[in-house]
Amino acid sequence: MQTTDKLAFAVSVTCCLQEVYEKKVTPALLDVWFGCLQSYELADIEAALGSYLSTPADCKFAPKPGDIIRHLPTTATDDGHPGPDEAWGLLVRLIQDERETGVLTEEMRAGWQACQPILDLGDEVGARMCFLDVYRRRIQEARNTAKKARWTVTLGADPTLRVQRLQEAVEARRIGSDYARSLLPGPTTVSLDSVAGLLEGPEASPQDRQTASRFRDLAKMLRAGSTEGEQRRMAERQQEREAEAEKKRQIQAQVEAELQKRGIFTVPNDRQEAA
Repeated sequence: MQTTDKLAFAVSVTCCLQEVYEKKVTPALLDVWFGCLQSYELADIEAALGSYLSTPADCKFAPKPGDIIRHLPTTATDDGHPGPDEAWGLLVRLIQDERETGVLTEEMRAGWQACQPILDLGDEVGARMCFLDVYRRRIQEARNTAKKARWTVTLGADPTLRVQRLQEAVEARRIGSDYARSLLPGPTTVSLDSVAGLLEGPEASPQDRQTASRFRDLAKMLRAGSTEGEQRRMAERQQEREAEAEKKRQIQAQVEAELQKRGIFTVPNDRQEAA
């Protein structure tokens, strides 16, 4: 809401609390309500008030700001922040396995920083409780200021898991495909296929799909070139072995010729073995 919405907001809240529940409404109380709900649109708040009043399980008691937030339309509260349990699940997967790549919000990282000393002591239950407490407070602060989730990546040691987690994050619209591509290694057949997969994500434009097709074609060329290169290297190694063997034969022949020249009789190796 804007400050210009404050009068209409006050009318709606006063009508609900005073006319329906006969509660005294003061300017100070309206300021508290406005501060709690300022990050939402006036139309969504009015719809939530109506939803609360028409819900039998809720309307028995006068609402608090948090009750109205629960009744806001889904689009109004869809700020990208995962629920506390989901957030802990994403974090604990990362901290328990150094191979894992984690995609976390700033609020999740704040919870991680707070609970890490407890994890270091081996108390996972206590660490979880600490994380949830910090995370819930940080989420409430973010929502009070209409701050949407900002996701960043912590790369793990496993390249395959790295690609998988980045693809999952792009598909969930948590990070952009450009950001994900910047975290992938140099152009190899695997990375080119991975980049192509990111380009073909849910928000892919026709141009992105064309680029993905070119990347896949390039990956095929690299594979073909890699096969040809390996065959060429094998042939070169074979030639080197044959050249080395021929060089040894020439040296041996020179030695035998010199011995014969000096009148020293030599017996071929196969005849020595036969004797």
